[in-house]
Amino acid sequence: MITKKQALNQLHSLRHTGFAQKLEEQATAHGFPGPFFMAIASRETNCINELGDFQHGEFHGVGIVQIDIQHPIARQARDSGSWKTDPEPLIAFGAELLAKNIAQARHAFPNLQDQQLQKIAASGYNCGITAAIKGAQHGDSDKVTTGKNYGRDVMTRMAMFEELIAEGN
Repeated sequence: MITKKQALNQLHSLRHTGFAQKLEEQATAHGFPGPFFMAIASRETNCINELGDFQHGEFHGVGIVQIDIQHPIARQARDSGSWKTDPEPLIAFGAELLAKNIAQARHAFPNLQDQQLQKIAASGYNCGITAAIKGAQHGDSDKVTTGKNYGRDVMTRMAMFEELIAEGN
């Protein structure tokens, strides 16, 4: 979890670096709220465009929304360095993953509200949407996420970003 002050610092950083606009544009294009995507970036990297998840001698997470190198777009961006110079394709890919997760959650749980579906989609961003849906069917989409709180934490961060933006920050 982060504090409101940390969220404010991250929001300022996103705006200063131009990532706020990139995340907002992709979120809008994929039909979900910008603060939701900002919250994913916050949870993944504290809103820093970086390589992460170092294991077995190499970085597995690429960019501000940490696309895993299991996806060729991330491996190529990592190896070429384009994640630094041209981050938009990775951001678009992350937005597409989230949109697909939301659609799969909606299919599995047609009566849930958007924020409930977003929580499942966020959990799925971390552990895979199949595991998140299975977890949700057994009471909590975060059952197998990192810290067993990924989706819940993303939703808390989203609420902070929404509040900060509403307050004129």
